[in-house]
Amino acid sequence: MKRRGFIKTGLVTMAGGASSPLAVGEIIAPLGENISHIEMENFTGEVDAGMDLIAHSGGNYLKNLVPQVPTEDEQNYFRSSLRSLLLTGNFGDLPIKGQVHPWMQKRMIYSAPEINYTVSTSLDILRSMSDITKEEIRGALIDDPGLGDRILESLDLDARSIGVHSARRRQMRVMGKRIIRRLRHSPEMFIDEYVKKAEKLMAANNSDEALERLFVSQMGENEYSARRIEAEKAALQWIELGIPDSPIAYNPVVTFQEISKPSDEKLNLKKRRGLRLLGIGFVLTAAGLTIIALSGGSGIYVLGAVLGITIGPILILSAIIVLIVQALKSGKSDL
Repeated sequence: MKRRGFIKTGLVTMAGGASSPLAVGEIIAPLGENISHIEMENFTGEVDAGMDLIAHSGGNYLKNLVPQVPTEDEQNYFRSSLRSLLLTGNFGDLPIKGQVHPWMQKRMIYSAPEINYTVSTSLDILRSMSDITKEEIRGALIDDPGLGDRILESLDLDARSIGVHSARRRQMRVMGKRIIRRLRHSPEMFIDEYVKKAEKLMAANNSDEALERLFVSQMGENEYSARRIEAEKAALQWIELGIPDSPIAYNPVVTFQEISKPSDEKLNLKKRRGLRLLGIGFVLTAAGLTIIALSGGSGIYVLGAVLGITIGPILILSAIIVLIVQALKSGKSDL
């Protein structure tokens, strides 16, 4: 991926801005044990609008920072990153009954290839960075102390424009500040640490049984069992209501096949990799194979959980930040 080309995709898309007439309002997940189908219908509609907006958004904010025409691959990576974080973040905010709603399950399965692509590409970007590049990133952040804040401000503008609520954006900013602080101190130590964590997690969980053992060890057997039972009960309740099928109102950036089957369709383990690194797993219930968020807390971005099994958001945000820093640095001579 050309680093300088990325910057136009990233910052121009981010600069779609909160003032854009296409911007959506804050997407707030319905809460409580008695979520209704109407609430989930409204919620999935808002999620679809945000996902579709990312694929078509643009703007003029910071567009001239590094004037470079992005390639299709560069656009796909940045937009899929935003969409993966938006979708999984909203999924993680839902209580289990909302997560197992058939329309939400359908969206998670539909977007699983895109999420896997995003996490895998982010990991590859970090894994392939040379020592020289890492040192250049550290130098750029030290030489320009405000650079990190400007990047995070741009990310915040974009997150707001696609409906990410204020509490989640604050969490992302805190996470981003920690990443930038680590990159300013020692990019090599930080990147190597998270690449190794991701590789270890993927190597240790090459089967559904191994992944289940990980969740049990992270959450405790009682909590994990309670979540499985709750997911099974809620899934059966939705089945009893006979929820009709509904089309998804956004197109995938990356896909491996057209998916229109119900939520119990099996995805092979390789295609679940991105979801696993984002703290989302599959559990087998009486209603079939069901996706639920297994990181704990009120959502998968809760910072305490991020340091456990949910390292996917850190990989994605870190890759975006290092690409922007490198693009800005390499583009200085053109400004």
